[in-house]
Amino acid sequence: MSQEPDDFSELSQYPLDRNSLRLLPEPFCRRHLVVVLGKVDPTAPNATVTVGMLDPDNAHLLARLGDLLERSIHPVRLNRYEIESALETGFGKGPRVTADLVIKPRPPSRTHPNAVELVDYILSMAVEKKASDIHIESYPGDVDLRLRIDGILHQMYTDMSPESVQEVVNRIKILAELDITEHRKPQDGRIQAVIDKGEDNRKVIDYRVSVVPSPAGEDVVIRILDSGAGLVPVTQLGMSADMQRVLLQLLNNPEGLVLVTGPTGSGKTTTLYSALAQLNDGRRKIITAEDPIEYFVPKVNQKQVSTHMPYAVLLRALLRQDPNVLLMGEIRDLETGSTALNAARTGHIVLGTLHTADAVGSIGRLRGLELDDTDIADALLAVLAQRLARRICEKCAEPREPTEEQKVLLGRLLEGVRLMAGRGCDHCHHTGYRKRIGLFELLVVDAGLQDLIVAGAHNAQLRKYARDHSFKTMVDDGLEKIAAGLTTLDELIRVIPYRHIVATRDERQK
Repeated sequence: MSQEPDDFSELSQYPLDRNSLRLLPEPFCRRHLVVVLGKVDPTAPNATVTVGMLDPDNAHLLARLGDLLERSIHPVRLNRYEIESALETGFGKGPRVTADLVIKPRPPSRTHPNAVELVDYILSMAVEKKASDIHIESYPGDVDLRLRIDGILHQMYTDMSPESVQEVVNRIKILAELDITEHRKPQDGRIQAVIDKGEDNRKVIDYRVSVVPSPAGEDVVIRILDSGAGLVPVTQLGMSADMQRVLLQLLNNPEGLVLVTGPTGSGKTTTLYSALAQLNDGRRKIITAEDPIEYFVPKVNQKQVSTHMPYAVLLRALLRQDPNVLLMGEIRDLETGSTALNAARTGHIVLGTLHTADAVGSIGRLRGLELDDTDIADALLAVLAQRLARRICEKCAEPREPTEEQKVLLGRLLEGVRLMAGRGCDHCHHTGYRKRIGLFELLVVDAGLQDLIVAGAHNAQLRKYARDHSFKTMVDDGLEKIAAGLTTLDELIRVIPYRHIVATRDERQK
């Protein structure tokens, strides 16, 4: 709730209290030109807060202020100079944060926690547990809160109920600047928050919010992007030394297209960023076109797709920026595919992603975009396909025998392979796994494969040629990592499609 605004006020009428000024995040205040006036008593939750505003008639902004401050608002009109002067008092000497929300991690109150407490707790807990996604799911008479950790969804205890979940969803919508009155259409938004643990321990987190109507209300999925997590060095991705060497040699080419493929959540972006960081020696100009920018790489020119710069427009503009290396994200249609192939044949190394099941399948996917076989053969240097498997917890690893089902499925592939698995301990939260490792296959397009592509050879012919020329599949890579005690047969079967396992088994049994 808010009171009627005063017609005219002057800053000199109000005392300025630094702690009260900081009740609202600095970027929010500067973007919306608002400032808390007077001293706010933290022990008086029912007290009205006076807020100086450039536009005190903005009902949407007043609602956001009331939600953020958890109090009723008395808006007063100030001019821009007075607001900026007051903000300097509050933030001029303080640390600058680049988020609209500051969360101090704490569990919600034990009795009847409100939506603000619940949302703050869920957002901070997910970061603490290193989750990649938050799922809030409404069912008739029930609510689930699940976190995706190392690729697996885990049920979490929640104080939400079918009666209170809509308040939580509305709070998330407000923070993501979505329409809380819209319940029939999907909505997407973004929250940027600082997780403040005190003593200069602050972490900026991006939350990408998707809200979709369901029969029992609305479901929310939140992707967590920790831009401060740091890049994974190429040496820690899990590639064999030979594969890593070949990949880096390919990226040092003067031109050509290198694709990284796999389903959503398979670590494609992490691999590309690691490769870019390895290449970024100051002698190349590296530019990216991303939607969105997930992690910031020092000294790489990263560009964000926007409504003013659609993907195709941005790509054409970036080619005029004299890049040596261009990362263009997903190749999704004929226009972006043609741009990638043309750039790869005119003096640029182009990195892109595709959603395909394996490396060979990428060629069929490019053909499906109506790209010319000759153009594909000329431009494509290699395809790296990958999956993420959970690592065995080193604290509780122990020998394990394969099940009868695993023996039937893998056959001779298990010969000479010593299996390990995690028993489960406090270190791995009794899952038997801790962190993840990549499973890879790298298809290099040599002269023979180029000829087959130009001739229109189908995927089975391309795959046979690759295997006849020492191509190692993800199944082979996974079995090597199983033999090394890094992951398990269960993980191999979980992340690699059944038909690929069977194809590799049948190939070995010939």
